[in-house]
Amino acid sequence: MAFEIQAHRGGRAFFPENTLHAFCHAATCGVRVIELDLFVTKDHEVIVSHDPWLSGPLCSDPEGVPLGVDAKGFTLYDMPYADILRFDCGRPHPSFPQQSRIIAAKPLLSTVFSEVDTFMLHAGLSGSMVYNLEIKSWPAEDSLLHPPPEQYAALVVQLVVAAGFTSRVRLQSFDWRVIREAWKICPHLCYGLLLDDRANMVPFLSDLGFVPQYLNPHFSLVDCDMFDFLHLQGIKTIPWTVNLPKEMLSMQQVGADGIITDYPELALSLFSSSSMPQSGY
Repeated sequence: MAFEIQAHRGGRAFFPENTLHAFCHAATCGVRVIELDLFVTKDHEVIVSHDPWLSGPLCSDPEGVPLGVDAKGFTLYDMPYADILRFDCGRPHPSFPQQSRIIAAKPLLSTVFSEVDTFMLHAGLSGSMVYNLEIKSWPAEDSLLHPPPEQYAALVVQLVVAAGFTSRVRLQSFDWRVIREAWKICPHLCYGLLLDDRANMVPFLSDLGFVPQYLNPHFSLVDCDMFDFLHLQGIKTIPWTVNLPKEMLSMQQVGADGIITDYPELALSLFSSSSMPQSGY
């Protein structure tokens, strides 16, 4: 398998995260797998956002006033999408000084599917984009920040199927419950678990009830033994978020199947063009 490079939140070096600008720029750089985050609005639209609310430093209110970093008064699950559209979330993040200031609302997942494909077609870019979708979910926040697992999974899976993207989507989450519910609805999709505590690996795989195609840990958790254990079960592993060149090279050397990175353009410069993933799983 070629070593896969995924653009984390679309890649964040040049444009604010989870925006159409970031996704299209990643495609231009040669990336063919982008990682992005999902929530649900009050009117049950599937929206692309890392956080469950509108806040700084990315977002400003409808009058153009920047929102505070700790502002949590605009929860996406409490707002219809028409209201969310009034907020600009294209402000640069101070951790990424080369980011351009853009005007950008948080997009719907359906819009990302159509707009990225249209951009790639018009730009004459080869291949197809694969979408690694993180369903943001926590047991303690059911019905508060997002729907309960069964409803949440149904909304996402139904959208993916209706869009005709079942062969170009992976669903992953730290919350095994929502992945299990999605698998019950559509077992032939590609699924993965995210991991931030190595002690949870075996229990989560057991609770999931099926063998996922991916288990993606934080890069600090990995070693050859973990990769060997997962590969023996037919599970691929793509650690996150790998941003330094020495870390990128190390992940390949110890047996990772790829990396998720904020700097895909840097990663691409380290690996040959033969490492470019093709569309599919």
